[in-house]
Amino acid sequence: MIAPDRSFPNGSPVCDYWLSRCEGFVVRAGHRTLGVVETVGRQPGLGRADTIVLRRQRRRMRSIPAEDVLAVVPARKILLARRHHQAGPALRHGYETAAPVVVDVAHRTAAAIMAMTRWLVSTLRREVPRLVRFLLAEIHDRNQHHGAEPGIGRAHRRANDYDYGLNTRAR
Repeated sequence: MIAPDRSFPNGSPVCDYWLSRCEGFVVRAGHRTLGVVETVGRQPGLGRADTIVLRRQRRRMRSIPAEDVLAVVPARKILLARRHHQAGPALRHGYETAAPVVVDVAHRTAAAIMAMTRWLVSTLRREVPRLVRFLLAEIHDRNQHHGAEPGIGRAHRRANDYDYGLNTRAR
């Protein structure tokens, strides 16, 4: 008879025994249920469990290595597996908990953006007043010469003398 809550850690002979015969066991990782054991893949010659194939919701299959099993609770038909931390939950708490490589890339990108912004501001600060002076001089020059040459300004234009049919007395 087995004690109801007795668990056997991975690496013990009892855990190896139950891992090779755990079809139908529920696999849990932390508070999540990963699935139910469908089949067990065994190492050739030894008979020890190598991979565990899980049946998940909607008949999806997933396999986990036997090394990811932390313990077996045979009386409750439960396998306790290692939690796999993906990038999603780690980034949810802030960039400090992400991988150091991601943090390094983020810092380098921010530094490059700041350097480019400083360059753009200094260039605009230097060039905008010169361009404004040039534009004002061009506008002043066009206003001064509007009557001297027909091609500059509005001296070459005539007022429209179209008859839009508004004068009904002439008919």
